[in-house]
Amino acid sequence: MTALYSRVCDRILGQIQSGVLRVGDRLPPEAEFAAELGVSRSTLRMAFAKLEASGVLQRRRRAGTRIISDAPQKRFSMVTTGINELLSLGRDTRFQVTGTRMVRKRDIPELSGQTGETGDWLEVFGARRLAGETIPFSVNRVYVPPRFAGIAPEITDAETSVFRAIEDKFDVSIGRVSQSLRAMACSPDDAAIMGLPSGAPVMQIEAQLFLLDGRLMEISVAKFDPDRFQVRTDVEIA
Repeated sequence: MTALYSRVCDRILGQIQSGVLRVGDRLPPEAEFAAELGVSRSTLRMAFAKLEASGVLQRRRRAGTRIISDAPQKRFSMVTTGINELLSLGRDTRFQVTGTRMVRKRDIPELSGQTGETGDWLEVFGARRLAGETIPFSVNRVYVPPRFAGIAPEITDAETSVFRAIEDKFDVSIGRVSQSLRAMACSPDDAAIMGLPSGAPVMQIEAQLFLLDGRLMEISVAKFDPDRFQVRTDVEIA
């Protein structure tokens, strides 16, 4: 089911593209506009954040919210309010596997500290693209524990996220996601894949996905072109 704030985004875009709202217009104050749309102010803020990230709106303190484009720019924005939005990257972009291999846990720094997983892990190399683009905006390495390593044949020629393939093959579901972000200089090989200069700054996200019963499903390490990807977090205390 599509998140409410995404439906609000679509509604606002529809008003812009139909001429009800025009580029250059300032939108009503949040409370007024939220009431007009029949949603909460927090939902409207999430919609505004997504439209601002895509280049449709411009928000300035004391100056309000102004429409600056009638169509989103090519950029993926992950607005994080819960696990469904957190996994939107895996659902809404195209992931192409470029290679797999079996690795020993002790040889992979990202797997240090992992206990209770004996045997070789499956390492999956791949890249993500936005719809309609040929140059990837991220380079990914996914590490799958031995219990799920049999997924390799299913993902070799499929444009699907590894976690989705695991869920389908083994009839399991994600229950928790833990991730960390940091900026770093991009290696020459990864930079070439994303069309960046060697050493260019990139965003790295390392994520651990767990099953509903607490067992580890996968560890993902992804580098992103910051000009084509951003993360926004909007959390409200109930």
